[in-house]
Amino acid sequence: MSTMLTISAREKQSIPQGGIVIQEKPFVFILSSKYRTERCDFCFREGQLSKCSVCRYTYYCGRSCQKEAWAMHKLECQYLKAMSPRILPDTARLLARLMKILSKGGNSVKSYYTEKDFRTFKDLLSHYPEIKNDKSRMEHLSSLYGVLLDFFKGEALPDFVEFTGMYGRVCINSFSICNQELQSIGTGVYLASSIVNHSCKPNAVVTFEGTVLFMRALEVLPCLDWTQVTQHSIPYLVYIC
Repeated sequence: MSTMLTISAREKQSIPQGGIVIQEKPFVFILSSKYRTERCDFCFREGQLSKCSVCRYTYYCGRSCQKEAWAMHKLECQYLKAMSPRILPDTARLLARLMKILSKGGNSVKSYYTEKDFRTFKDLLSHYPEIKNDKSRMEHLSSLYGVLLDFFKGEALPDFVEFTGMYGRVCINSFSICNQELQSIGTGVYLASSIVNHSCKPNAVVTFEGTVLFMRALEVLPCLDWTQVTQHSIPYLVYIC
């Protein structure tokens, strides 16, 4: 079983205002395509960039980031090259990455939010019945499936029912990754952080350093209880899925 690096406050521990409730790297993420020539595809930093010499689609700020990104990028590189000069839609690229991660054992990845409790991708709610009964969303989903069939050029994909579940989990549980000016520059799925519910009157707030998520207390949490922690961000893909 694989474990993701997650730093969480201890349950029943008091957290001061501004204190970190959880710090987590993404399970899967993408940089928005409109920033692909302006920001590193791995760490999201701006600066002098060099493009991947194979697909010539992704850009990196240095060899270190390119090397760290290769574990994921090698699974998509040949397909991005074959698709050029067309650009894969952001949602499709996120799902393409997710498919590859899951095909390589990603369902066994655990992200802990306490010393004993963890979340896997399968633990995320898919909202399958709601999606299946939403005509416009199903039309969009069918279109995405067709795009991915073309992208993977005849490779076996998950069946449509499984794909719908993957799509639902991503739509409902994704975070819009924002820069310091609170502009959305990418999208990611954070397994442990998905345990926190949304609220119009949250007691925690999400910020990012690159792709790393930081959830901080907006007020003193005298005794950390995960059922009582709420945050205000709405999944980015809810608007486009």
